[in-house]
Amino acid sequence: MRSAWRRKAEPADGKPSPIMLAILISLSIGGLMSSDINLPGINMTAASLDVPVSAVQASFGPYLIGLLVAQLFYGPLSDARGRRLSIVIGFSVYALASLACAFPANITVFTLARLLQALGAGAGLVVARAMIGDLYDRKTAARVLGLIMPWMGSSPAFAPFIGGYLTEWFSWRAPFLFTTGLAALTVVAVLFRLPETRPPEARTSHLRQTVGNYRKLMNSPAFWRYGVNLAAGYAVYTGYLVGSPVIFHKMGVSVAENGYCYILMSIAFISGNLISRRLVKDTPIDTLLMRAYLIFAGGSLAFLLFCLYSPLNFWPMLILMAVVNTGNGFIFPLSVAGGVTAFPAFPGAASGLLGACQMGGGTIASLIVSASSKDSRSMSLFVTACAITGAAAFLVLRRPAQPAARPRAGVRRGDTGAAEGAQT
Repeated sequence: MRSAWRRKAEPADGKPSPIMLAILISLSIGGLMSSDINLPGINMTAASLDVPVSAVQASFGPYLIGLLVAQLFYGPLSDARGRRLSIVIGFSVYALASLACAFPANITVFTLARLLQALGAGAGLVVARAMIGDLYDRKTAARVLGLIMPWMGSSPAFAPFIGGYLTEWFSWRAPFLFTTGLAALTVVAVLFRLPETRPPEARTSHLRQTVGNYRKLMNSPAFWRYGVNLAAGYAVYTGYLVGSPVIFHKMGVSVAENGYCYILMSIAFISGNLISRRLVKDTPIDTLLMRAYLIFAGGSLAFLLFCLYSPLNFWPMLILMAVVNTGNGFIFPLSVAGGVTAFPAFPGAASGLLGACQMGGGTIASLIVSASSKDSRSMSLFVTACAITGAAAFLVLRRPAQPAARPRAGVRRGDTGAAEGAQT
């Protein structure tokens, strides 16, 4: 019955249709894009609300917390009640909260609206991954995510540019009106063009049962093998995003030039996505993740050594961080595909907890970097510590070889997480 439902929701060629791919991309980038689309207008926002700039910057923390909480909530909800309902609820909240961000009465209302904005937009991040887990096996899921991740990776670069032009042409409120329109358009597309991917017999009327799946996930090394990857990868990404503007300023980089520094990071991330998408056709996911950590950890060590030797050299720092981000471009789609498809009975809960690991890593990183010295040496130490910790955890959590047990037909070495998840 489940396979019949999958065939009904999935295109005949095993690839998402253009409209489904567009919806999945919109769901995946909404929450990430909204985090920094308003950055160019922070000063104007502060002036309009008659508060210090730091008060507007402080709204970034509640936004990240909102994304984390949303992933934990919508994962079980979508497993229990279906994917479409969760998206409609979440993105309706996202649209209304974005509108409230554009017309706040004071900074308190603005900060609360930013929190609600994240609580709504977070539905897209978790449900999009769960839908991919509903429809595809591990390798196909990794390839589909390879189409979506470049958009997610480039959103930190293009969102401030879009927000900057909207702010310059109209006002600081325009970026929030833009996200209002994006969220509303996505809701309409979901209602009229997106099929439900969660089969009725897989759902339950008892939400407590689906929430209980978190305990199974947290007790599973197969889950943490991928969850730690996302936490480490996003910690590096967020730490660099929070700390690098101050470092670039010390190097004499202007505010206008600062935005271009992140384009190279996005190109590196996208390159990792596309290369991993091609390689995963013939190589097990865990094997590719090991190679990704060679790039990720190797690049971070080179970054550390260089910053200790020459801490104020702009181009080498930028290039070495691009190497690190190329490894991150491998880690993200492969870890999401591995984690979600390893637990076919409750991919929504798996997706939600994976997202919480990711956002948790980012939140901790932002706190650590904000409290650390604002120089490249401190930054490189943090990046290297995260990369080495992630690599060590992945090695420890990989299932050890069991010579006495013969593998089942169809299960390849390196893909044992799928079998383990199915038994959980």
